Amino acid sequence: MIKTVQRLEFENVFPEEEQEDILIYLGKASQFILLNLIGFANTVPQNNFDNFFSNQDVQWDIIQRVTKYGRENRLPEPPEVVSREASLRLAEIILANRETLLEENINDDKDADELNIFKAFLIINKEVNAKQNFGDAEENIDRMADMLITMSFSSEDLGMFSNTDLEFAKLLYATIVKFEYLLDFFKSSADYQYLEDALCAYFKEENIESLNAQVKLLLGTIFKMKFDNSYKLVPEKPEHIRFLNTLASAEIEESEDFTNLKNYPFYKIDEETFSIVDYFFAVDKFFKSVRFILKDAYNSHHNLPERDGSFFGFYNMQFSEEFLMKRVLDDVFHQKYIVKRQEADTRDNEPDYYARHNNRIYLFENKDILVAAGIKSSSDIDEIKKLLKKKFLKDGSRAVGIGQLVKSIEQIVENQFPFDDYANQKSNLTIYPILLVSDRIFEVMGLNYVLNQWYLELVKNKLGDKYNPSLIRDLTFIDMDTLIFWLPHLIKNDRNLREIMDIHHKAMKKVANINTPDRKEDMRRANKSFYARLSPVSNRFPRYKFPINLLVDKFRDVLPE
Repeated sequence: MIKTVQRLEFENVFPEEEQEDILIYLGKASQFILLNLIGFANTVPQNNFDNFFSNQDVQWDIIQRVTKYGRENRLPEPPEVVSREASLRLAEIILANRETLLEENINDDKDADELNIFKAFLIINKEVNAKQNFGDAEENIDRMADMLITMSFSSEDLGMFSNTDLEFAKLLYATIVKFEYLLDFFKSSADYQYLEDALCAYFKEENIESLNAQVKLLLGTIFKMKFDNSYKLVPEKPEHIRFLNTLASAEIEESEDFTNLKNYPFYKIDEETFSIVDYFFAVDKFFKSVRFILKDAYNSHHNLPERDGSFFGFYNMQFSEEFLMKRVLDDVFHQKYIVKRQEADTRDNEPDYYARHNNRIYLFENKDILVAAGIKSSSDIDEIKKLLKKKFLKDGSRAVGIGQLVKSIEQIVENQFPFDDYANQKSNLTIYPILLVSDRIFEVMGLNYVLNQWYLELVKNKLGDKYNPSLIRDLTFIDMDTLIFWLPHLIKNDRNLREIMDIHHKAMKKVANINTPDRKEDMRRANKSFYARLSPVSNRFPRYKFPINLLVDKFRDVLPE
């Protein structure tokens, strides 16, 4: 179900007060409470207005204020004060202003501390709320899709669900697997030695083996800490401290999408104690953020200007597509009877990956793209859609992503497909077009629905009366992390991926029959229908039980039993 909760703002709770700058409230708080707020986003459950204060008189006053506001504005659900996004934003502000905020403060008034932090959260909530305006989307599936994309696009990589354990385990496992593939990629050619050296130099490790051991030890430690609900780390050995120092910075600036917190996901409290600013950022450092370290090395190696983006073309083709994607999909389609793309005289419109079992064809296009922070955090659906069309549909006159898939479909339908002779002899082939992305920020509610509408419009226009929806299936939009996470299930039988996609396509099309005299019941059914139609494919396999031993096995050589 799509559930919305209002975040309380300053004027909602303190309408009689004039709001001051957030640094005024933080400046009145003690050093102790500010330091403990860094990493606060990692803890669960998060406090709310009804359990924020130690002083019961203050707590009762706040409850009365919020109750009055909720009653006057007919809020359907209790509002909230603390969220992960707000906690991270608060940590960023504290770290960006550490010289003034983290000076020795002898304030020992706990009640004042809590009230000032509470007000700081309320101020931040106004900023967050501005990005999440529902408008009149509740009765229109297309507007609901746009609204959900707008709301989620800026924060999808934060781990925003109320229970982030499964989400975190998925990210952790997928990241370890991808990092291992990256190290294998370095070893695949002597030409890549400089990239390996650059990574070791950045993390101050002598060789790639010691770096891999440090990464696995840290990720294993984080795994344990996450489930212990703790976020302070005291390394045991000097080499561990040295490694963690590369993940902490004395200089943090505020940014549009927590860029600096993602680059430096740890805060050094003292010489021996570190605070994890965010679990998800800490894990992402070892794959998402690593590419920027490699970019600097690539540009230096090839004498390119700092802002030159040639590296990303190299990385996307040589690693993301030819190495990572190919190996993962070779595991999915490992059966000997699966036919892969054949050699051809041309590479024009060659699919990134092609697999066929009898008369079922799986077409893949792989897109490893970056989203500018300004667009990601803009909350502007027009700007977001403009980017999506450029990256996933058509870039100028060049077909990309969906456009490439439709071209391949057109060739197959016309029996002019150069990469599988069998396909040119059949007219009853079932085709599954799949757009594979490398970044989980695209796995948001509503996005597959929107991209599928664009796909259907294009494929119907190209094929005309040759379009047959029972043979030309809807678009499946999936991220690499989900594919890796499901791999233990997918490799068991060639039908397993297809069954999930079939369920996904059916759910995207199913329109609920909503016609009752009860307006509230109508809205409940509409809400349930929207959730079912707009969910990403990663939500379509709720019964899946990931074999947790696969994750534990990754740490057996670096952690004690």
